[in-house]
Amino acid sequence: MAMAFMVAGVMTSCGSNATKEGTDEGEALKAKIENCSDPDSLKIYVEQARDYATKLEAEGKGSEAEAYLNELLPAVQQKDPSVATYFEELKSKAKEEIQEAKEGVDSVANSVADKAKEAGENVKEAGENAVNAAKEAGANAVDAAKEKGAAAVDAAKEKGAAAVDKTKEKASEAVQKGADKVKNLLN
Repeated sequence: MAMAFMVAGVMTSCGSNATKEGTDEGEALKAKIENCSDPDSLKIYVEQARDYATKLEAEGKGSEAEAYLNELLPAVQQKDPSVATYFEELKSKAKEEIQEAKEGVDSVANSVADKAKEAGENVKEAGENAVNAAKEAGANAVDAAKEKGAAAVDAAKEKGAAAVDKTKEKASEAVQKGADKVKNLLN
């Protein structure tokens, strides 16, 4: 509750905090810092400026964030040198946080890349296994067809041999009948 009153007092001691439509948030904070006369309010605005710079950095605008903070430093030093030291500490802390965030992002990116590579290798291996299985199935089908073809040829040979034997038997019977008839005629 006391903090709410302090913040309300800070806002009134350093001018209006209302940001006009179309006014850049960073410019509004800069104006507040330049017009502020209360050291406690100045610290709050400096923290807000640091948060704004951190937001810029998160959006990939690191050089803009650093330029913004460097632009504010003279105004902060002019208002209160002790707050300027605090501002420098906040600036350094923001850089450290940004570096840690970048390292975290890099770590996550490397982890994702490793997982993607592993998944790709698994897909490749599965594809190779499927190709090998298809080759094996094809070879098995060819072998089975060969076996069936050989069995069909053997069966045809057996039937052909049986037919030849039958034909020989019938021819032999016919010759014997013919010989018997000739014998009967001659006798």
